[in-house]
This record gives sequence, C-alpha cells and structure tokens, in this order.
Amino acid sequence: MPKIKSSTAWALLWPVWIVLTLALTAGPFLWHLEYFHHPGPQFFSIYLGMLAVLGLVSAFYLRLRQARPAIIVWEPRAIAIFFLAFFLFYAPLPALYALWIGFICFSIGRLMLQRLTESALEQLTLWPAAGLGLLSAALFCLGLARLYYRWLAVALLALAALVLWRNAARVWQVLRRIEAGYVASAGGPLWGLCLVFVFVVSLSSAMVALSPEIAFDPVSFHFVLAREYAARHELAVIPYIPYSYFPQNVEVLYTLGFLLEGQATAKLLSYAFFPLAAMTVLLIGRRWFSGAPSESGPLVGAALFWTTPFISWTGSVAKNDLALALYLLLALYAVLRWSETRRFGWLAAAALFLGFSFGVKHVAVLGAVPLGLLILWQLRANPIRWRQALGLAAIFACAGLFWHARTFVLAGNPLYPEYGASAVRSTTAAGHPQLSRLERLRVYVSFPWTMHFRGLHVFESPSPNPLGFALLAFWPLFWWPGGIRSRTARLALWFALGYLLYWAAVLVKVRYAIAAFGVLFACLGDRLSAYFFSGNGARSALRRASILALATYCLLFSLSLTLILEMNVPRLKLFARRIDREQFLRQSLVTYPTIEALNRAARPGEVAYSVGNCSTFYSHIEFHCYFDEENNYSFRRMARELGATHYNYLIVSAEWARHPHMRGVEHYYHPQLLYHDQYFYLYRLRRL
Repeated sequence: MPKIKSSTAWALLWPVWIVLTLALTAGPFLWHLEYFHHPGPQFFSIYLGMLAVLGLVSAFYLRLRQARPAIIVWEPRAIAIFFLAFFLFYAPLPALYALWIGFICFSIGRLMLQRLTESALEQLTLWPAAGLGLLSAALFCLGLARLYYRWLAVALLALAALVLWRNAARVWQVLRRIEAGYVASAGGPLWGLCLVFVFVVSLSSAMVALSPEIAFDPVSFHFVLAREYAARHELAVIPYIPYSYFPQNVEVLYTLGFLLEGQATAKLLSYAFFPLAAMTVLLIGRRWFSGAPSESGPLVGAALFWTTPFISWTGSVAKNDLALALYLLLALYAVLRWSETRRFGWLAAAALFLGFSFGVKHVAVLGAVPLGLLILWQLRANPIRWRQALGLAAIFACAGLFWHARTFVLAGNPLYPEYGASAVRSTTAAGHPQLSRLERLRVYVSFPWTMHFRGLHVFESPSPNPLGFALLAFWPLFWWPGGIRSRTARLALWFALGYLLYWAAVLVKVRYAIAAFGVLFACLGDRLSAYFFSGNGARSALRRASILALATYCLLFSLSLTLILEMNVPRLKLFARRIDREQFLRQSLVTYPTIEALNRAARPGEVAYSVGNCSTFYSHIEFHCYFDEENNYSFRRMARELGATHYNYLIVSAEWARHPHMRGVEHYYHPQLLYHDQYFYLYRLRRL
C-alpha cells in the first residue's frame, strides 16, 4: 500500500515539477536564443532552423533505432571513424602524434594495472590515465636534467613503441569488448536522444580542440610556460609567471606537444582528458548506479556530463581542470573498488591517482579531504598494516609531490606563491566581510541557485547558466522511491556531497568541482533511466513522453550555451578553409591585433608591459602582464612595476589610454604611439 501511495504522489507531483522547471528556465532559454542575434540577424534564423532540423533528426533516429535495432551495432563504429577522419583531415601529424602517445600510455598503464582491472571499460579508462600520469613524471625528470629536445623525445617515444608493440593487439581486443558492452546497454529511446546531442557537442568541442587557442589561461601562462620549457630545453622557473612554481603535470605534456609539432599536438594531448573523464563517469555509473547491464542509465549519465556547457568548454580548451577531475574520479573509483574487494592493490591505485591529481594543481585538496574521510571510515572495520600505510604514502608522494619538493627547494615553501591558509580560507566569508554570520550562511546555502542562475560569479562566460538545467530539471529523481541500489553508490554520493560542501566554502569556480558533478551525473543517469522504464500502461507512456520532452528541452539549452561558448563565425570560416589561423586569431581574440603590432615593432631582447592584455603566448618578446579579474586596476601598482624594470613597450586598454593618470606615464616615459584599435593602445617607451 505505501508503494501505491508513493507512485500516486509521484504521478501527481511530476507534472507540477515540469511546469515549475519550465517557469524557472523559460526566461534564460529565450535569452540564450536571442544571443544568436549578436553575430547578425541571419544567424538567429539559421540557428532556429538548425534546432528544428535537430529535433526532426532526433525524432527520426529514435524511430529508426526502434524499427531496426541492428543499427545500434554501427553507432560506436560510425562515430569513431568519423572523428578519427575529422582529426586526421584537419591536423594529420598532431593527430598521429597523439595516437602514438596514447598507445604508449595505454601500454604503460597496462603494465601497472593489468592485475587489478577486469572489464574492458576499466582497461580503456584506467590504463591510459595511469600512463599519462607516469608520462608527466618522466617529463618532469627530463626537464630537471635539461633534456627537452625534439630528437630525444622522438627517440624515446619510438623506443617505447618498439618495446610495447605487442599491446596493439590488446587495444583491438579491448575495443571489441567495449563495442559488445555498448550494444548490450545502448537500447531505449532516452540514450538514442542523448546520442544525437552527444555527436553535435563532440563535433563542436573537436573544432575547439583543433583551433588556435584563445582561452585566457592557456595564452596567459599554460602555453607560455610550455613554450619556454621547450625553448630552454629545461624545466625552468619563469620569473614573470609565478605559476611556474605550481604543480604542472599537464603543462609538461604541453611541452612534449610543442617539442613534437607545436600547439595543435599540445591541445590534443590536453583534450584526451575530456573523454577519459566521461568514460570514468560511465564506469562509475555502470558499476554502482546500474541495476542490470542492459540498462542505458550509465550512458545517459555520461552523456549529461559530456553535454554540460561549462564541462564541454573546459575540456575542449587547453586547461588542466579535466585532468584534475579525471584523476580524482579514478582515485574515488579505486577506493570504492577496494571497499568492495578488500584488495590492497586498489588502495595503492587510489594513492597513485590521488598523487597525480596533486601534480595537476593544489585544489586537488577539495577531493582529497572527502576521499580521505571515506578511507578512514572504511578502515574502522578493515584496518591495514603500518607497512601498507607507509607504502601508500610513498606511492602518493612519488606520484605527485615531486612538484612540491621542487618548489620547496626553490622557494622554501612547497605551496609558493600560495600558503596553507588558502585551503581553509572561506570565499563565502571573505567575499562578504560586511555580512553577519546568518547572512553569510544564507549566501552559502543558496549556492545551488547561484550555480544555476547567477553563473557569472562561478564561471568565465557571458551566460548566467553555465551548468545547464539537467540537474535542476531532474533533481527530484534523486529522492524517487526506487532508491540507490548499492551501499558503494551511497559512498560515492557522500564523496560528492563532502566535495561540494568544502568547495562551496573555499572556492566558487564550477570547473574546480567537475569530479563531484561527475558522480552526480552518474547517479542522475541511473535515476532518470529507472524512472523512465518503471511501470506500464497509458500513464507510464505519458510519463515517458514527458521525460523525453523535458530531456530534449535541457539538451537543447545545453547545446545553445555550448555553441555560444565554443562557436563563432571565424571558427566556422577556419574549418571551411576560408581563412587561415592568423586571420582566425585576428577576428576571434581582441587582444591579438595589438600583440601582432608589437611583434612587428619589437626587436629580440626587448621587454613589454601590459595592463589587461595578457595574450603572452602570442608575443615574440618577453611580456609581463598585469591583470585583475574584477577590473580594479591600480595605477600605483602599474607605476611601481614600470619603474622596477626597463620596459620598452607599454600596452593599455583604450579606456586607460584616455585616463588622466596616463599623464604621469607621458611625463616619465615619453610614450610614442605605435598602434591602437578600439580595445588597446601600444606605446614605445623612452626614458630621457
């Protein structure tokens, strides 16, 4: 009887929730549609037409899959062939280098983890991820030995391929087993709908990965460091970039890319972390959030993860956040496998992946704290020997803390230029010091609303809704009476909850919490699929239609925002071969024309100082940038830094060029205007 009442209540409440969701999100949805007026009125019409075509294609493909289930076998083959051809067509040599390195990483990971991994999906995910982490450690050693040379990198990769060539057959076997597992679990209209959007978002992200980089962080320091390391042949401290003291497991992979073929190879190595992270979400969903192998819930969860706008953009550009998320998710996966099997090897694998995460960036502590609590909770009933504990500490230190040891030797502080207090400094409190404790608590607990509707504070984008609406629209399903099927799944959710509570108190950037969102999407895929397939009869058919309609709405919104973040007219022209890479940069990156003018005027050995324009990677000379995220620039700081070093050039924004404070610069440095546009002014400085 209670079950019937529960089902009846859900039948009544579900339509109400759909109406409420549409009421909350209709305004943002229309705002994002209107955004396509910006490139020109014709683009709005084109985009509306594309959405209509996409809807028709989705409906047609769902019917086709239902009428001819044999087509499911060809889905992974067709998608793999298409994207392999796409990458080889637009970047043949970088794509071949990336495949070469991927094979070596797969083989190295197999040597380490073959006795632990069981399923093909485990092997295809854990082996390359472990190999990438070990490759970063090897590149660290080469950098310290001042051996960053192209000929040496090619020779070592060739030698590794020769030694490990027998693993080529293993790759093929794993792929065939993956295909068989896909066919067994890819049925149902929900995944068929997601697949169409996954393909479109994948095409968009692949175009971003193959384009010249225009995201702020890579062109300001990630790529700058990698290029400097490759040019100097060593892992050197770059004085004008404090980030060079930070952990750089990903930046040394960029360095390898620059040694081999340049920016395109570096971006493809970075892009590899994105599908590996999505596969880890699928792995978690399939193992603990799926009641039967035939269910498509894990695939749906991975699809929602893949199509989330801020995750898609972050994974497509040359940032290190997906690498961090991948290693934290794999560390969680290994801990959960250990909690089930009590095999110490899984705990050692968790220490390995957690070490890799600390080799990416310091914010790995956000995942390490809840992960450590999970381990301690499990140790209550199943303690380990002290020698095993020492072994875990040694694995963790060797996997990632070598970066901190290097920084300690260089600066006397392993976290320099940060300090340990950063790990407990509350952004909620620090950002609102004038508020009372109760008001600060209100800010903290309202963070889910902030993420969904005030996203300008949590992500670098023009949109206030970077998270999309899938989690919001299907949020009640986390409390659906079906329940979470396994104790291990509940442990995973406790990890996500602990991660998000710590993260919301310390940092407010959603890209630092991708690992926690991955677990939530794995769970949501299961809940959504289970609710979709529950029950029979006319009422169930109506509910399924409503779920498909709401899922389509959420996917359309995510696609709209993803295209706003990733697509522009110059990128489309670049892939249509109507413009070259230089023209793409001029039209897509407002800072680039000024840097191009600087490159024409500057001579080797000269130095530039810039306020606000931080496209350092594209400058041919040493380039120091002063940037403030809040746009609160200090003229005193600018004057102090200008006086500390002999700069030959100055770049300021158009607004600053007309500021009264510039009279001081004119008095002391007698600037000569070399170039200006509507965004920036370039001056040559002269000291008399």
